[in-house]
Amino acid sequence: MVTSNRSRVVIVGTGSVGSAVASAIVQQGLCNELVIVGHHPNKAQGLAMDLADGLEFLGRFVTIRAGNWEDCRHADVVVVAAGPKPKPGETRMQELGAAIDIVDPILRRVRDSGFDGILIMVSNPVDVLSWFAWKRTGLPRAQVFGSGAALDTARLKTIIGETTRLDPRLVSGYVIGEHGDSQFVPWSTVSFIGKSFAQYLADNHSRYPGVTLAGIEESTRRRGLDIKGLRGGTSYGIAATVAGLVRTILWNERSVVSVSTLIDGEYEYGEHDVFLSLPVALDGGGVGDFVDLHLSGEELVKFHVSAEVVRRHCSLIADRL
Repeated sequence: MVTSNRSRVVIVGTGSVGSAVASAIVQQGLCNELVIVGHHPNKAQGLAMDLADGLEFLGRFVTIRAGNWEDCRHADVVVVAAGPKPKPGETRMQELGAAIDIVDPILRRVRDSGFDGILIMVSNPVDVLSWFAWKRTGLPRAQVFGSGAALDTARLKTIIGETTRLDPRLVSGYVIGEHGDSQFVPWSTVSFIGKSFAQYLADNHSRYPGVTLAGIEESTRRRGLDIKGLRGGTSYGIAATVAGLVRTILWNERSVVSVSTLIDGEYEYGEHDVFLSLPVALDGGGVGDFVDLHLSGEELVKFHVSAEVVRRHCSLIADRL
């Protein structure tokens, strides 16, 4: 549980994602101290200095510095955002071999520091690496989760907002499963201004010609790759997402978010020993209660397919444990 008299966040990784996450946390004034750890100490030092130079114009003072693995010992939250530079056209799962070579030594050092806070995995493929992080660190299941489909859920809401020209925050619903090609939207659980979104579309079909649930879902699934194709990578959306997760933990907000967490026999999902995204309550203690979505039969089939995809890739790195 986060203590009331301190809040230290450690960001591991100084690439585009780690830098953007650090910036979002500082700009929102989420913690007392932000520590940046990277493979290249000079780059971490430069990032800390660059962020600190803007503090005069922000709403809250945050101590920002470059650090080392010992700083993880007394951290409330460690965010692992290190990974290989994405290659054009390469999927998250195709990055696994290069990613595990980078992430495994990081997790060993975090573990050896004596860290006992909340570990948030951002590195892709995030579901596979979140499972690996839980195994490698030995932390309780509540204290390890991945950003998972929290970003995909935000993308779904953004697309619906752009389609309807209404505030995306009016959408209630989640993307679940893998943060990748097998993710899906359980449309039976998605509502919009007081009715199911499916019913909203049916009631307004003349206003949105050609718009379908399947089309929105595919756009959500492909949005990350589309952004990579346009600008070489994604950073700001995931940064805002991770900052939101950090805020929920440090401020003990008890929000319900679709993050990648251990699924081990909960409700009707029927899955064990696999990390997938489902809506869960987050607070200062990490992952809390699951939300039972009461998936339809067709949706449960999709969930099992997603679980098999993640489990198959976990088996490829199990010998590293």
